[in-house]
Amino acid sequence: MPDFVGVFTSSILGGAAATGMNLLWDSGRPGYFEPTTAVPAIVGAVGVITSSQPSPEALIARAGAHCGAFSDDYYHRIYLSPSRIEFGNLVIPATRTVEIWNAFLDPVTIFELDGDTEGLSLGFFPPARMRGLEDIFYEVTATLDGPSFVDTLLTLHFSAGGTRNLAISYGRVLVMGLLHDWQGGFTERLEWLTDVLTMRSGTEQRVRLRDDPRRSFEFDVLEYGNNGQLDLLMNVWQSRVYAVPVWTDKARLTAAIHPGDTVLAVSTRDLDYHEGGLAIVGSPIGTTEALEILSLTADTITLKRPALGNWPAGAWIAPARLGRLPAQQTVSRPTAAIAQAKLRFELEDLASTVTATGSPIQYQGYDTLLRHPNRVEDVSVEYQRLVDVFDHETGTPAVIDIPNRAFIMRRYQFLLPDRADLTAMRGWLAGRAGRQVPFWVPTWERGLEVAQSFTLDATEILVQARGFSTYYQAMPGRQDVAFLHNDGSWYLRQITAFEFVDGVVERMRIDAALGVACAPSDFRIVCFLELARLESDAVEIFFETDRVARVTLPIRSING
Repeated sequence: MPDFVGVFTSSILGGAAATGMNLLWDSGRPGYFEPTTAVPAIVGAVGVITSSQPSPEALIARAGAHCGAFSDDYYHRIYLSPSRIEFGNLVIPATRTVEIWNAFLDPVTIFELDGDTEGLSLGFFPPARMRGLEDIFYEVTATLDGPSFVDTLLTLHFSAGGTRNLAISYGRVLVMGLLHDWQGGFTERLEWLTDVLTMRSGTEQRVRLRDDPRRSFEFDVLEYGNNGQLDLLMNVWQSRVYAVPVWTDKARLTAAIHPGDTVLAVSTRDLDYHEGGLAIVGSPIGTTEALEILSLTADTITLKRPALGNWPAGAWIAPARLGRLPAQQTVSRPTAAIAQAKLRFELEDLASTVTATGSPIQYQGYDTLLRHPNRVEDVSVEYQRLVDVFDHETGTPAVIDIPNRAFIMRRYQFLLPDRADLTAMRGWLAGRAGRQVPFWVPTWERGLEVAQSFTLDATEILVQARGFSTYYQAMPGRQDVAFLHNDGSWYLRQITAFEFVDGVVERMRIDAALGVACAPSDFRIVCFLELARLESDAVEIFFETDRVARVTLPIRSING
């Protein structure tokens, strides 16, 4: 047989000794270490191929070159996935699974583990022998023992040479178990962010800058006796994350919770429970347990992990949010054994349980706010004008009022007597997104008084004369009217004109008839209707009890 010398290569790869597939595989793939014996790239390996045939003619040495295969890019190394675990903020122990694949064809031994394991529970300890191509899984558990924050790097050493690193970080979350003192109420603050650009004509452009509102809780705590918990919390945990019970949503267990239970009989209607969130169960003596929520129904909570404690019927349970205290916190001590504090938690858990809703009644494409204000306090009214003042200081200043109208800011308070009403208000506020979305609101001022009865098809209504035909012709903010009937029905209409009749009455023309015949005594109130928006991105809901709340809304009239 003839002798020949050649090169075995791939027509696709061209036998090029380049950086090869290793770098392509490394990009975004599970990390690995590459021992010195591995082929770093697709290169040519020159060698001698000797035949083992018995025929003398076959005993011929053929010199050639052998190119690396794709197997060199996947095998002959060790993979570890994931290479970093971030548990986040923990209120109960959490476990993650780590995979190690020995991609060598021969056995490998993990003979050493370096790093600080305080606060961690590992599923194995070296030495550990792995067979060729063996894939093993082990668990890493973050416990609640040890430091309040863990950020460590664990290094695995292998007998084949090289190391692999596993980074682990998490922070412990402490349950704020001090019971809320209802004497000072409970304040929930929601704050959106809107960029408002106002033109000289008074027209606005409003841009929403924050998808979800920031949220905070403010409430009082009272501690007496020799517990010293408040001092301990301030010294050790003030700047760290707490699991804060939503005290307004606290309820009593109707059925006991036993160790191992995963489904709890708890009503969640109109409460702040959400999937992936937390529930806190506790006793009057201050012991608590945090439970992670997997899913919800109207009457049950399914947990991610079984309950650990034994909680009798009558123990309290509440949803919880993650929050932090401010950097400066004041505590009052009336006596040596009594401590009082007003705590304000800025929440980090902003998952919303509220769906943005509109209004049952719309007018000219906008929602309405037709809720009667709670007049336990006076309604403050501010008239603001957008004026340009030119003053050269040598004569009388020139004042230019381009909008030619007053923009009125009123501060209304609304009473929310039950949970369903509170949920409806939350949805309506979410639909406003702070100052962004406008709505129609009655002035709730008796600026209009119907003077005579009218028929169901009437579009001309006589009202008491107050100079409307002189001053309110085409006046922005005074071109729409709201009729509130004694039966609770609302009729919203556009005013097309005011006409002078005599010094006693004026004629108000509206764009459409009400459809009912009415006398002046049939109306609770007839008032102007204004297009408006919230004056502030921040809204505070004050809970007098866990069921009754009130909210104060500053409302500003606008052009559009």
